[in-house]
Amino acid sequence: MFAQQFDTFIATHRETFLEDLCNFIRIPSISLVDKSDGMREAVLFLQEHMQAAGCTTCVYDTEGNPIIFAEIGPEDAAFTLLIYGHYDVFPADDRQQWITDPFEPVILDDRIYGRGAGDNKGQILAHLQALKVVQQVCGALPIKVKFLIEGEEETGSTHLPAFVREHQDELRADLCCYSDGPMFPGDQPILVFGVRGVVCMEFVARGARRVLHSGNFGGVAPNPVLDLCRLFSMMVSPDGQILVPGVEQGVPDLTDIEREALAALPLDREYVQKEMGLAPVTERYHQSFYEQLLCRPSFNLAGFSGGFTGNGIKTIIPNEAIGKVDIRLVGDQDPDAIVACIRNFIEQHGFEGIEVRKLVGQPASKTPLDHPYAAIVRDCVAQGFERAPLIVPGLGATTPDYVFTKLLKIPSIVIPYAPHDENNHAPNESTKVSIYLKGIKTTAFLLTAFREGVL
Repeated sequence: MFAQQFDTFIATHRETFLEDLCNFIRIPSISLVDKSDGMREAVLFLQEHMQAAGCTTCVYDTEGNPIIFAEIGPEDAAFTLLIYGHYDVFPADDRQQWITDPFEPVILDDRIYGRGAGDNKGQILAHLQALKVVQQVCGALPIKVKFLIEGEEETGSTHLPAFVREHQDELRADLCCYSDGPMFPGDQPILVFGVRGVVCMEFVARGARRVLHSGNFGGVAPNPVLDLCRLFSMMVSPDGQILVPGVEQGVPDLTDIEREALAALPLDREYVQKEMGLAPVTERYHQSFYEQLLCRPSFNLAGFSGGFTGNGIKTIIPNEAIGKVDIRLVGDQDPDAIVACIRNFIEQHGFEGIEVRKLVGQPASKTPLDHPYAAIVRDCVAQGFERAPLIVPGLGATTPDYVFTKLLKIPSIVIPYAPHDENNHAPNESTKVSIYLKGIKTTAFLLTAFREGVL
């Protein structure tokens, strides 16, 4: 209905939209425990842009980084859309591997390089820019729009759940849509109907009170490195199945519509093998690639330290070893229950010197693929990107999606506005100019699609 007008306005204001994104990327709003100048600057940037778009804006302080709430649109609107995002970015400590300064954006052809370009500054800013597009083209917003933007997503959204519980009335909406994560290869748009949860833990194994000589104590002193190796080999099978009793509680069976959606997802095996440098383990064990990645729990040993690994030899028995583990969760698996099962497993198998510390935990989340709003959102994405989106039952990674589906009890659909190779959390993070602009257009369609209210 407004496609040509949207295209004209976006093309006319293209340079302004790009300048806004570059200015946002320049702000070093790095995820930190303590509050930084970059965080405050990012909040001010968003506040100014929201107010310029006509939003009523409020900044709430937390014990961590501030949360921004904004709203715009008629009070008597028949439909309310909630849009989520985050202004914090992953650290860029590996600067020697960057081809550009991570906080000085560079545009090369269709790419914008810089930390946060894809995750999540370009994606949340596309939603904000769409407000301007719709108001200029249509005269006013036909629906109520609320924004919830936090500054701790990269560190586990620590203070977001409490905020959502405390402000449920303000956040009440009919649907939550937000943009995070990458699209599929070839700039293929997707709709994501859930995310895996996660629980991150630190396993600490202790042995003797000090490092010992293996000639003097080898064979009689415990080795905490070996203890952790034995424990992990007992906890997970070679094909990735988690063997700790009780962990499987809450894992759902896939529905027929989910199986159909998974079967329809294209898999470029050559690309996957090139990215990893080897074939995925799912081929070795004849498993479904997407079912394992998107819909099943997984066990990952992210890091392991202990003992001597320098040049030469040192015949010592280490007295401590540490393993960093993250387990991705699905369905109704509870992070605290997972930790309790693991601690019980450790105790039952006599690993007295091993302690488990929970670091971060977020439940999984899911919205039905056949939800009545799904078809409308799908049509908006198809118009914005001029290409029908793929339907993806879940995201392999984790966002705080459960605060919408389980706390606010509203459907939530994720529409990524970043390329599949955005390199989020890695050197040379980028987004595409074309995707950013098409994201603005897509959200403009979304803001006008529900003008007649709920179904």
